[in-house]
Amino acid sequence: MGKGRWLAVLAGVLLLGGVGPRAREMEELRLVTALALDGGEEIRATAVTGVRASEDEEPELLTGAGETMAQACAALRESSARRAYLGQTEQLLLGEGMDPLQAMELVARHRELRLDTLLYIVRGNAGEGLAGSAGRMAAETGGQDFRGRTVGEILPRLAEGEYALAPALKPGEDGGLVPGGWAVLGREGVAGWLEEDAAVGAQLLLGLETGKTITIEGGTVELTGVTLRVQGEKLRCRLEGRVLQGTPSAEALGAWGEEKLAAALAEGKDCWGLDRLGAALEPWQWEARRGLDVSKLRIEGKGRLREG
Repeated sequence: MGKGRWLAVLAGVLLLGGVGPRAREMEELRLVTALALDGGEEIRATAVTGVRASEDEEPELLTGAGETMAQACAALRESSARRAYLGQTEQLLLGEGMDPLQAMELVARHRELRLDTLLYIVRGNAGEGLAGSAGRMAAETGGQDFRGRTVGEILPRLAEGEYALAPALKPGEDGGLVPGGWAVLGREGVAGWLEEDAAVGAQLLLGLETGKTITIEGGTVELTGVTLRVQGEKLRCRLEGRVLQGTPSAEALGAWGEEKLAAALAEGKDCWGLDRLGAALEPWQWEARRGLDVSKLRIEGKGRLREG
């Protein structure tokens, strides 16, 4: 899809005043909290409905299939005695066979789905994973996931031809879904995966590691601050922490940060807007820095520690 078409989709969404069902109609609906889409010979949609404690309800698993995502969702909506309503969907899970861009376009155009829906990429079959996590997905709100990224956050980056991150999920030992690092999204779809050290580095760049306890040479540290700066071909990262145990050094903290950041940047895809961060200091260099190959950045990590 061309850049102009993506921008047209976004503009259209902003202009449309979506109107949900009237309050008195809500009692007649089954409210979907999580929706999974899987590809293959046909598109299969799987949904989990929410529960109301006052009604002592149990989550219901709904399914639908069709040649397109829209048809699969339409079939799902009619698969319950009380029509499934997608307007309360908090989490959209895409299996490995799905095209994330087409799925986000569906969200942008659908009269019920919302841009503040959290997007996840599932390694494997999303419907099976959702079924294994039905009880938890029905009760939780998406806002409890610190990694959460909405369709509305991801879509503009892709519309501009940039890369973006979406949290990945994978099957756990009990068949339910557990965190599985990050999926790198581009216009071509899933362009790669960031796991283990690379996932931690991605979270450092997103500012999501503050408050975490980490183990480095000499002891354990609570990470209290991360400051990033791109200058020329160098990425400077200052890590601040509080010593919890042992006698770790500031140098060990800086080396830990360098290792994690290098793993995240190794594929060369800028999912964090580091090209913009560098251009902020030298705006006249923006065109030259656009599309920066982040794998070529020289990483300089410095630590600063205080006693607990």
